[in-house]
Amino acid sequence: MKTEKKIVTVGVDARPLSYSTSGVSRVISRILLHFPDKKKYRFILYSNRPCHSDFSNIVQMANIEWREGKGFFARYGGTWFNISLPMEIKKNPIDIFWGSQQVLPPFLSASVPAVLTYYDLVLFFFPEAMRFLARMQQQIFQKYSVMRSKRILSISTRTMLDMIEKFHYPAKQAKVSLLGYEFTGKKNKNIQRISAGKKKSHKLPSGGTYILSVSTMEPRKNYGTLLEAYKNYLILDKKPLNLVIAGRRGWENHEFFQNLDGMIEEGSVITFENADDFLIEELYKNCAFFTMPALYEGFGLPLLEALCHGKYAIASDIDPFHEIGGNAIEYVKPLDIKGWTGALLSASERLRSKKLKLKGFNKSEWSWDRTAKIHYEAFEELSD
Repeated sequence: MKTEKKIVTVGVDARPLSYSTSGVSRVISRILLHFPDKKKYRFILYSNRPCHSDFSNIVQMANIEWREGKGFFARYGGTWFNISLPMEIKKNPIDIFWGSQQVLPPFLSASVPAVLTYYDLVLFFFPEAMRFLARMQQQIFQKYSVMRSKRILSISTRTMLDMIEKFHYPAKQAKVSLLGYEFTGKKNKNIQRISAGKKKSHKLPSGGTYILSVSTMEPRKNYGTLLEAYKNYLILDKKPLNLVIAGRRGWENHEFFQNLDGMIEEGSVITFENADDFLIEELYKNCAFFTMPALYEGFGLPLLEALCHGKYAIASDIDPFHEIGGNAIEYVKPLDIKGWTGALLSASERLRSKKLKLKGFNKSEWSWDRTAKIHYEAFEELSD
């Protein structure tokens, strides 16, 4: 007699899917899309807000249910997550909780095992780079979330080692789950193509005429250094390229945005602040080369995506970027304005002489299937 396969219900912190595409929302959505056993696993996506249209393809999947918070607390994501969500889970039990943003609800039932996807230790290394409320939540619940989790999947080796050292977390329960890449420019039933025209005041620049950087504009991303180096580059290069920044305005200081707006007015810098997946793909595809000047990252997904498009890259000299780029890219100390200026000039000169090539990078090694499989294996270990 054939025994029926037990359905495992996984609750997911899906708040990032209530907003337009970001690094974390991309991770969650890709893992769900590439999850290897969709018949055995059912995912309940919890958020205090409706699902954003960027991810409507996710909630249409047969093994996905979107559950939106109601009532007064739903107006505030943190309050809803900490108070309302545990009550919802107690009323409608689940088998596993997936802390997709490296935090868990504080009153999560002790009977529900948790898997944490762990991104970085910004709270400890760069606390000033976090929004006040996010920093407070992390400070209060970070240690609890780590020690409460049965499995922790870190997005780079450096992040895993730092997490284990910081919290004395059992190494046997920790694993690296590197992120992946997939080309979304082709028609793909798993990826919804959305208009690139959201609040956009610029046309797409011509191919090969611009330097690209992709990420939210906030202090840890170190755009201030890049802009200073780019100003020097504009003076020194006879045929300078534009600088394109794709990313939302975050919590940078007033002086930075004044500087940025002045360069936008002059026409040397172009920003796309609400770029969806399709627009970002186009920007990667057509850029001359890529830059990522971050002070600190748990991984560096935009760097991986640029390399997978075959683009030459200049990146900060930090461990996670070496895990991605190896010897294929150029590294500069994050705060070395002179070094960044020289790197921009050198790359532009080699571009003009047709000698700017990406060598020694194998994009076939980077797959969301691998990331999803590691999460699947963690869920399997806890569902036995």
